[in-house]
Amino acid sequence: MALAEKISISLTAEDLAWAKQRAKRDAKSLSAVLSEALHRHRQAEARARLLSELGTRDITEADRDHVRDEWRAPPGARGKSSRQSKRAKKR
Repeated sequence: MALAEKISISLTAEDLAWAKQRAKRDAKSLSAVLSEALHRHRQAEARARLLSELGTRDITEADRDHVRDEWRAPPGARGKSSRQSKRAKKR
């Protein structure tokens, strides 16, 4: 694990309030909340770079919602597209 480095930063009052609330809710330190937020942002940038290198676009919020819906679907329903569902209804 990387060693932490102590720094001083400035945040808007709104961002600081959100971070403190999140830290309290998740029983984490303020540093952990900010580190997690930075880590997620770095992941998003890396994903965008990879997709760009592959010649495709970044996924949209609608794409993310579709993936989340599939993850939450019962095991037998996973991976079925709306076209597959329509074909099954026609039979």
